[in-house]
Amino acid sequence: MTYNTSEIMKAAWKNTRLMMKVMGYWPRQLRQVFAVQLKAAWRAAQKAAGEVILTAKEISFQIMRLECKDTLQTSDFKKLDDLRAQQRAAWKQDVPTTMVAA
Repeated sequence: MTYNTSEIMKAAWKNTRLMMKVMGYWPRQLRQVFAVQLKAAWRAAQKAAGEVILTAKEISFQIMRLECKDTLQTSDFKKLDDLRAQQRAAWKQDVPTTMVAA
């Protein structure tokens, strides 16, 4: 999968300038605002491409939700196995993992 990085950066900078003006951030906060907006632009591009990006924290939450169910179906056990494998990979890389949307 290839992404148009130029468009992602343009969107991030556009949103950064807008947020700086609307929210009244100080110029010294530019780096922090841009970091948030760049992550949001990447997520939007990946979502548009049909991918769901999960962090290790989000995967842990999904595992917890499944484990707290009263009864687990066979499909739930399979999903738990897949989520635990993704969680291990995310912990090793310490970056978000990609899962193709169903």
